[in-house]
Amino acid sequence: MRVLHVISGMDHRQGGPTFALFGLAGAQHAIGLDVTCFVGVRPGDSPELPDALARIGVRIIRCGPCRGPLATCPTMRGDLGRAVADADICHIHGVWMQIQHEAVRACRVHGVPYIFRPCGMLDPWCLRQSRIRKMVYMAWRLRRNLNGAAAMHFTSETERRLVAPLGLRPPGLVEPGGVDLSEFAALPPRGTFRALYPAVGDRAILLFLGRVHPKKGLDLLIPAFARVRPPGWMLVIAGPDDRDSMGAIRRMVEVERLQDDVLFTGLLRGEARLAAFVDGDLFCLPSYQENFGVAVVEALAAGLPVIVSDQVNIHDDITRGEVGAVVPCEVDALADAIAAWTRDGALRAAAAARARPFVAATWDWSAIARRWAGHYERIVRGSAPAARRAG
Repeated sequence: MRVLHVISGMDHRQGGPTFALFGLAGAQHAIGLDVTCFVGVRPGDSPELPDALARIGVRIIRCGPCRGPLATCPTMRGDLGRAVADADICHIHGVWMQIQHEAVRACRVHGVPYIFRPCGMLDPWCLRQSRIRKMVYMAWRLRRNLNGAAAMHFTSETERRLVAPLGLRPPGLVEPGGVDLSEFAALPPRGTFRALYPAVGDRAILLFLGRVHPKKGLDLLIPAFARVRPPGWMLVIAGPDDRDSMGAIRRMVEVERLQDDVLFTGLLRGEARLAAFVDGDLFCLPSYQENFGVAVVEALAAGLPVIVSDQVNIHDDITRGEVGAVVPCEVDALADAIAAWTRDGALRAAAAARARPFVAATWDWSAIARRWAGHYERIVRGSAPAARRAG
């Protein structure tokens, strides 16, 4: 089975969609699928993740430099046409860029079935951002592109429910993102992160790991932490600045007089990222919108209990697995959860003990990749007559 994945960028700064495809493509290759990733490249993008996939045998086709609001380049149409012609199925990630439209166009020309993974971009919160432009784009060509898909790939039942009001025709496939469990098999020793950041000292760590972006809920987390001021705890904010949001967050910390209780590390990668999970005592992601939440699953894989908002689309799983708390996007509710979980070590220990087995049962990339092999086979078999007619 020749699988072509198409994404507008695979730079680590682009967050969840990038890491989800990185894990999925690697896992699919490991079970024997013939995997190609067609990746848009913008000026300044790091080649690290595509290069890592290439080293294990995933074919990488780079297109760029991509520029402008739709991230396009002069060779995109031709390059994608050739890539699609060599594929049995095309898995398209994201919805708003030119690369997704060109992938659909090529699939129509060559009679190749395609799947859309909207990556949370069709959730109501996302549709409200730049609302008029998105309404115009949807009417112009996106709705037709989506309705022509063999399936919509949602990463949770919550995402499927949120997108349902759009009335799209394709059937929905719910397959979560995952985590490479091998990465968490041999974690750094406890104390490694504290050695890197001596300012933490022996304080317990409430960890936020992700992009510093307005949707991530740091404007809730900082005042909630300030309201509780749990003795013996430090808030660690680990992640890169996105859209010049860091200045406002730092000012909020100053207003709350938390300078001695909040540590900004910037982007953590490799062992430093794993060390933050290991030394952490509680993870928090109070996002206003989160299609999946890779960092949440990674925290659980490291044995760290979590607090998430009810806008993180895997919140039902957190409740079902009893591995943390789910709260609305409100300062008071978040503060109450922080107070309860920072004060009760037994509560954290019980959730931590459940976390790693729950991740292995729910978000193992190997199992997810095997299910995708079945999905692809059924779609290709079902669409073969249409593909022949289109050709």
